[in-house]
Amino acid sequence: MSNMKQIVFVCTGNICRSPTAEGILLHKCREMGRNDMIVSSMGIHGLTDWPATDYAQAVCKENGIDISSHRARPLIGEELQQSDLILCMEPFQRQFVQTFFPWLRDKVFLLALWPKKRNRKGSIQDPMGGSLEDYQRIFRIIQDHIDRIFPLF
Repeated sequence: MSNMKQIVFVCTGNICRSPTAEGILLHKCREMGRNDMIVSSMGIHGLTDWPATDYAQAVCKENGIDISSHRARPLIGEELQQSDLILCMEPFQRQFVQTFFPWLRDKVFLLALWPKKRNRKGSIQDPMGGSLEDYQRIFRIIQDHIDRIFPLF
């Protein structure tokens, strides 16, 4: 178990961005033949047991990723504690996790800025309530970040 990496993606409701990120990373692990990662997602205001939005599912499906079985979850302290890395979509989510779980401060980051800040925008916008095109754009942004950081896992 010691070589297993546990990665948790966090967004607001756990029905758009974080399940998309989880789906993309799991898909990438399968493609690369990696089975050394435990990937999950949660929301700071997790809409418990909600499926991912229709558009999030549709955009993932367009890219060969099935997130239809996803069910939203609130933050689970014990699971966050066991994780190696907690990647949030926006600064206020990182702040929320760090406020309520101060002992996890050192492993909570923004997906867009991990591991080094460089000159990137820290926020990955919430497509909730937006168009299919908004979801497609956010999917590509999340996918680009996961492709960028995948070699570091």
